[in-house]
Amino acid sequence: MVAHDEFATKADLKEFKDEIIHEFYVVSEGLMDHIKLLAEGHSGVVQRLDRVETKLDHMEKGNERQHIETRALIKLSFSELDKRLSDLESQVKELQEWRKQIQSRIQV
Repeated sequence: MVAHDEFATKADLKEFKDEIIHEFYVVSEGLMDHIKLLAEGHSGVVQRLDRVETKLDHMEKGNERQHIETRALIKLSFSELDKRLSDLESQVKELQEWRKQIQSRIQV
């Protein structure tokens, strides 16, 4: 370019300006490429997160359904156990009454 003891001519300044503009375009094109890559990467991450969220929603609904089914089975089991216990209590009372009747007959 220009030596220290020389003066810059208009042609030198125009050439320098053109070099700066060219370097600016080179740098800006590189930046634009990087920005595009980042945008594509971001889009890919968002799509993956959406798929994960969909899977999690599906799993949550499945877990909720299984929870409801399990509660229904437990409720049914407890209901059956309660009925069986009530039946056994009734049978014990009947046996106790029967024993009292037998004992009263034997003692007479």
